[in-house]
Amino acid sequence: MLGAWAPAAAADALSPGPAASPAAEEGIVLYWIAFALATVFVVAILATLLYVARKYRSERGAEPRRIRGGAKTQARVGAALGALATVALVIGIVFTESAERTAETGPRGLLTDNERQTLEITATGQQWLWRYDYPNGAFSYYRLVIPVDTRVNLDLVSTDVVHGWFVPALGGKRDAVPNKTNELAIRVDEEGVYRGDSAVLSGTSYTAMRTAVEVVSPEEYEDFVARLKFDIDQAQEEATSRLVGGGAQ
Repeated sequence: MLGAWAPAAAADALSPGPAASPAAEEGIVLYWIAFALATVFVVAILATLLYVARKYRSERGAEPRRIRGGAKTQARVGAALGALATVALVIGIVFTESAERTAETGPRGLLTDNERQTLEITATGQQWLWRYDYPNGAFSYYRLVIPVDTRVNLDLVSTDVVHGWFVPALGGKRDAVPNKTNELAIRVDEEGVYRGDSAVLSGTSYTAMRTAVEVVSPEEYEDFVARLKFDIDQAQEEATSRLVGGGAQ
């Protein structure tokens, strides 16, 4: 709500960007709540400092007084800070758990035999690019294509070091760790292309390790993975025939 009336330039500088998934929306709400709490905290501290400096400033030619806080004042301040920290903790837990509950495939999503589908895709991080393996055996590098309004379970793995998969418009960050599989569930409500940068220092060229998630209609997704699988099979057959032909010669 704060971003609705903030100036455009300020919104660009402060806002985490528009959300394209329910999880990202929860994250943005939590961001603005944390921003508001931090603003209240900073303003309260500055106001207190200005009040104390003005009330107890020394007059010209007079020796400045030494001010000591009483036990009651310290207790009140400590209680207020503790309450603020507790509120922030509870809100963070509630919104984090809510963001983790990814919605299931909706009516515009991928359907098979009139049943809503959940896609299982493996995202493999390696220095310094992402590989995506689709259910039909096709794979792509850098670009992940998924259908709109469909729950997608990403299994994140790594072949070498820790990599961070993070597309801000789609929700939170997850790490791809060697010898371990981390899961991330996403559902994107709007078609489009959503980009992400490297979120973990994974070597000298980690800044080039980017990704793009292209969200299309279910029909376009099925055409894409079928065509991709056909092209991969054709390329493998051609490479095999050349190897066999070269060996025969």
